[in-house]
Amino acid sequence: MEGETRGWRARLWPPVPAAIADELALMRVARLQVLVPLLYATLIAVVSVAMLAAAGEAHWLIRYGMPLTAIAVSAIRLVHWLRSRSRPMTVAAARRLIARLALIAVPIAALCSLWTSASWLFSEPGQRSYYPMFMVMGTLTTAFCLASVRGATLAVLGAGLAPVVAALLATGNRMDQIAVAIVILAVAFLVRLVFDQHDQQIEMLELRRKLQRQAMTDPLTGLANRRALHMAAEEYFADGRDGTALVLIDLDGFKPVNDRHGHAAGDLLLIAIGGRLRAQAGEAATVARIGGDEFAILLPDCDAEALDVRASALLAVLAAPFPIDGQPIRIGASAGLARAPDDGTSLLDLMRSADEALYAAKPPRDASPVSAASPAPAPHAAATRPRRSRAARR
Repeated sequence: MEGETRGWRARLWPPVPAAIADELALMRVARLQVLVPLLYATLIAVVSVAMLAAAGEAHWLIRYGMPLTAIAVSAIRLVHWLRSRSRPMTVAAARRLIARLALIAVPIAALCSLWTSASWLFSEPGQRSYYPMFMVMGTLTTAFCLASVRGATLAVLGAGLAPVVAALLATGNRMDQIAVAIVILAVAFLVRLVFDQHDQQIEMLELRRKLQRQAMTDPLTGLANRRALHMAAEEYFADGRDGTALVLIDLDGFKPVNDRHGHAAGDLLLIAIGGRLRAQAGEAATVARIGGDEFAILLPDCDAEALDVRASALLAVLAAPFPIDGQPIRIGASAGLARAPDDGTSLLDLMRSADEALYAAKPPRDASPVSAASPAPAPHAAATRPRRSRAARR
């Protein structure tokens, strides 16, 4: 029974996917920062004019107390939202603004609605129809401005229209009841637009995230590509991580795999190699395919001794044969190592140093792939250290 309740709740009120929740919060606040100040400024102007034109017979609390309270709160919030435009917007700040929006907008809407209903009761018969119209139009406009936040929109609609609708129904007048029916239809239409807009926001953010992921991903192996590698390096160096290290790995004898087994087998081999490298490197590392059979592993906070150990481990995981289409295939590999700040203070410097080391570690000519029955060459460290970088070959 509990599972069915949760299922219905998820269908009526779909949760925001966690992967885009932060982006959605920032998008909502960006829209609100444009509309909410205009909304508060308009509310101050309209309430001020309506207060001056209110029925003279009304109690001072109704005529001045309630509208002045709404004006004061709106003015404070107007200044707050204007100031938010000049400050850097973080996800945490965006969430706080959205959470406070309903907490403040709903009481203001309820206060204005009660004030309108009370003024309607004390107004002359020829002017009574104006008050519900003002409140309905104001509430629908407010809901439209807040439409990017579903909860706040629905709460404002309920708080702003409930007292007016109840007052109109209490009259027993047929035209008042027809007016209520029209208001309900308008609210239903607006609610549908709110949910449709929410779904469109989710779809747009998910599509954008998918396109960004594709732009940063090697389509064959699913590893990072050159662009993603450069972005990760920029973040590391921007954070002042002097221990950032780079391991370039180039396969030895990959071309004969394509010649002997076909390009499809070669693609499967690259995918399998990428999987092993990613598993061995760990989540903190960035593993990228930067060429046909060349891989790069960016390691944050890695000292010189640990770099040699991790590079040897990366080569070691490639030692076991790869079962490709039912055939065990072995592949050789060479590695070039570089580390900041000894070999440079940018990815370009590290790439140059590691590439020199990789060139020194390469065998005289590409070795052919060997079968599982053939002995695999043991990993060993090369003595070559161009520009203080390191090289290794398996």
